[in-house]
Order: sequence, then C-alpha cells, then structure tokens
Amino acid sequence: MTDSIWVAFIAACASILVASLTFYFTKKHERTVQLRNEKLNHYKVLFSALSDLAVDGTDKNDAGRRFSLATNTIALVAPQNVINALMSFHTEAMSSNKKTERLNELLKELLLAVRKDIGLAKGDNRNTFNFQLIGSTNSQASNHRTQ
Repeated sequence: MTDSIWVAFIAACASILVASLTFYFTKKHERTVQLRNEKLNHYKVLFSALSDLAVDGTDKNDAGRRFSLATNTIALVAPQNVINALMSFHTEAMSSNKKTERLNELLKELLLAVRKDIGLAKGDNRNTFNFQLIGSTNSQASNHRTQ
C-alpha cells in the first residue's frame, strides 16, 4: 500500500472513532440528565407528602398514602445513603415515643443525603445546616376547632 492509502485509511478510522465516541458520551450525558430529573421528581413528591403531613387541616390519610408511595418507590432511583436516612426518619416518625428534636435531626440527615445525591451539597455544613418541616394552620380547620 502506498502512503496516501495509509493516510486515507487512518483518517477514516479516526473519523469513525471520533463519531462513535461523541455518540457514546452524548448518550451517557442524556441518561445522566434523565436520571437526575427522575430523582428530582421523586424527591419533590416525597417532600411534598412530608409537607402535607406537617400542615394542619390536610387530609392526613391521603398525605400518609402519598408519603408511603413516595417512600416505597424512591428505592428505584435513590442511593443507599438516602434510603437509609429515609428509613431512619420513618422509623422514628412511627415510634410511639418519638422526640421532635431527634425527628428534626433525622430529617436534616435525610435532606443532606438528598442534596448530596442531586449535587447541591457542595457548601453544606452538617454542623450548621438547619431545617425542619414548616406546618401551617388551615384557617377553616382553626375556625372549626374554636367553634
């Protein structure tokens, strides 16, 4: 083979290799973005259900069902540290002698694990991170209780 044929062959192989690698890395990035979005949706449902459980006047049975469904399906997308934090929180929340301080600490651990999983924990400091569920009183529920 002459030198020009070798150059053409190498150029063709290099072009095919570059195109293949570009396709592979693009698909990998698309799958990563899709998984991140799926996780974010699961986490939104979970914390929305938790929030409903904290708000007075909401249907606690419905909120409990939503929380159960979110908890049971999150294992499909969440890493082990998030699942462990969620199970610890759930165990304490269902305990007959639950302590608000302990529950808030476990909620903080859950939120930190979720933030780490979705890439938001770069500046988080476990010692100064402060979070607790905020509940509000439904004005109709308050009016019915006082009458």
